[in-house]
Amino acid sequence: MDKIPCISLNKTSLKFNNSSFELFANLIIKEGEKILLIGPNGSGKSSLIQLISGHIAPSKGEVLLKNIHKANKGSKEISELISYMPQSPYLPLHFDVFDFVITGRFSNRNIKTNLSENDYKLTMKILKKINLFNKWDSKLAHLSGGEKQLALLAHNLIQNKPVQLFDEPTSNLDPFNQSEVMNLILYSPLNKPITTIVSTHDINFAWKFNRVIMMKNGVIFKDGSPNKIINTKNLSSLYEKEIKVKIINNKHFVLTH
Repeated sequence: MDKIPCISLNKTSLKFNNSSFELFANLIIKEGEKILLIGPNGSGKSSLIQLISGHIAPSKGEVLLKNIHKANKGSKEISELISYMPQSPYLPLHFDVFDFVITGRFSNRNIKTNLSENDYKLTMKILKKINLFNKWDSKLAHLSGGEKQLALLAHNLIQNKPVQLFDEPTSNLDPFNQSEVMNLILYSPLNKPITTIVSTHDINFAWKFNRVIMMKNGVIFKDGSPNKIINTKNLSSLYEKEIKVKIINNKHFVLTH
């Protein structure tokens, strides 16, 4: 018997006031899937993630979590299932790195709950993984843009939610940290099966995921495994410019020039 879908969007649309943009999606996401969203600026990637996260409500249709309409779930229930890392988040700049990251452990419990030894160990483990251990007592205000991005990532990962959403999580990072961060997102150091949805402009990450969704003009343009849909024809049509996919030493590379 098939599992209940983790997330379902049924004839779901989103229309913003005073805007010609409209998003429309039919989508089923299974538990444990690793999904990459790609597409041009303004194609609907961020809007789709926000719909799933519950930060915005659909104009029509429905978003289901575990086959239950999100409108029938309280915000606490949703927050227990989903963590969401937006592109431009609020950061409490007066916090030091350690305190900010460990607050992610409060996401499923009363903030007055005492932190356990395990909470401290997990925080240190993740700070080491993202190369921020030497900045653990630095104020967020004193970090570079890339370091702030890493701290935010750690704050989200340590929540260990069943569904994790990331909107362009590597946008402010150097190439080395981009790869390290994507690996952390996909292979959680907390060893728990997680449904992961990531938006990015770096198509070369596609082969790390088991599913890619291409967005264009507010609709799903292509949806499938990277080996099936990431090719010169589809990418050139998606971005309306010549994009080539090359295989060198059994590795895929996307070339835009």
